[in-house]
This record gives sequence, structure tokens and C-alpha cells, in this order.
Amino acid sequence: MTQYRVRFEGPAALALRVATALADADGVELISSDQPATLDDTMVALNVTVEGTFDDVADAVASIHGEIPSSASLEITGG
Repeated sequence: MTQYRVRFEGPAALALRVATALADADGVELISSDQPATLDDTMVALNVTVEGTFDDVADAVASIHGEIPSSASLEITGG
């Protein structure tokens, strides 16, 4: 299995939900998570490391992407 970094930038209230959804996704294992970094009054950046196939990680990110506002971003940043 390959490890990938996934970065979320968005409302602080959603950071835990994003990390939990990644951890619960089929074929994806959450390896580690940084503390959320404050970007402004309401936005944070969260970097997590997950393990799985690229397709499983991409599917997990795609499934979560529909639940976050358009002002937020969620992307695979490394592998």
C-alpha cells in the first residue's frame, strides 16, 4: 500500500468530519493527522496521511468533496 497526504482547507467545524470520513472509507487507513492550522477566523488547514491504493484514496476524497462548501478544498497532495 502507498501512503498519500490529503489536505483539507475549510471551515474548522468540518475538519473532524473530513478526517473521520477518510478514516472510515473503504480501503483507506488513516495513518496520521497534523493539528489543524488556523488560516483565518473560521478556516483551517488540515493535513492527514492515509494509506491505500490511489483509486481508494481518490474515491474517498471524491465522496467527501460533495459534503463540503465550495469555499473549501480537499485534495491529494502527495503519494
